[in-house]
Amino acid sequence: MIEVRDMRIAVLCSGYGLVARGVETFLRELMTRLTDAHPDWQFDVYTRAPGGVERPGVRLIHVPALSRHGRAAKIYSQLGHRLGFYLRTPNQAEGLSFAFAVAAKLVGTRYDLVFNQAGPFSGWVLSARRRFGGPPFVHKTAAGYSPLELIMKRQRPDLTIATSPFVEEWLRSQPPDTPVKCIPNGVDCSKFTPAEGPDLGHVPHELEDLERPIILFVGAMEPMKRPRLAIEAVSRLGRGSLAMIGDGSERDSIAAMGREQLGPGRFANASYVAQCDLPSYYRAADVFTLPSEEPFGIVFLEALACNTPIVAHSSPVQRWIAGDAGLTCNCEASEEYAAALQMALDTDFGNSPRMRALSFDWSIVASEYESIFCSVAESRAAARRTSMGTVAGRAE
Repeated sequence: MIEVRDMRIAVLCSGYGLVARGVETFLRELMTRLTDAHPDWQFDVYTRAPGGVERPGVRLIHVPALSRHGRAAKIYSQLGHRLGFYLRTPNQAEGLSFAFAVAAKLVGTRYDLVFNQAGPFSGWVLSARRRFGGPPFVHKTAAGYSPLELIMKRQRPDLTIATSPFVEEWLRSQPPDTPVKCIPNGVDCSKFTPAEGPDLGHVPHELEDLERPIILFVGAMEPMKRPRLAIEAVSRLGRGSLAMIGDGSERDSIAAMGREQLGPGRFANASYVAQCDLPSYYRAADVFTLPSEEPFGIVFLEALACNTPIVAHSSPVQRWIAGDAGLTCNCEASEEYAAALQMALDTDFGNSPRMRALSFDWSIVASEYESIFCSVAESRAAARRTSMGTVAGRAE
């Protein structure tokens, strides 16, 4: 049993406080739960966002770095493609500039642990600092089965957290031999709930006039999320509607495609819905779908927690998440995708989606993180004490 002690933790995440993607939402929920449980814990979040106190126990520290959406990041990416760099995306341009800037910010600081969610360049900074007495660092996977995760594993973090047992097994099979542990992403099952009481029968106004049944898509309007596949599959059904929530570079063209193929009575889209309002959309839907090849997919858990079955692209991770509460298929084949949606609509899943989500509840996930943060910090502190004792013994 690991003893829970006061902790001072640095979190590296360049987009925290600026965007609400999966990693930023995950970090906010994790830090909220851990500081609620341990008021003496302190998280310093290094981010491109303005500095300040976000809440008791969570402080934002501004790091001047490039934005992945800026001109400099695009030039970096173009140059990287020309010269054959692997880490050549605009995201990596942001990560590189962030790493240089955060290295200077960390000089003279003392932490029990660093939680790196800022990519491989920051990982190299933390690995170098550790060689000279810096704190241990933990990395949580985001890219699934990717060479990027192997690059970060070679940085020898004190612990790599995989979000599925399949990625955990894969990472364990890859050199070097470093600690890996599976902790899935979580969902707040007290916020994402089935319709009951005053919520029973409530339908968001964007969905009120849509033809039933309603299929819901929540994700960025970007090629990697494959929103066009969802439109094509629903159009093949010949009935029902598709509601899409998300913003991105292809928002306008996706909306035009949806209106053209499905018509106004069968298609609705919203670029943004506040997190607190999302449960009502999941509850109003008959099926939730996201056809992209997700390394995890928190939106699947949110839908399941609202007792809405899911249809996902067939992969070990998505099949594991769905369990008996949804279906997977080859979403690239529109006929097969449409057939899976039809089967999900025709199947009575009962309370299976809700029961599946409960095994991913944040109360379980936060407890796991509390344990491993304390364990990693204590292991490094013990090793440092042993090393200092050995040095002192030699001096005598």
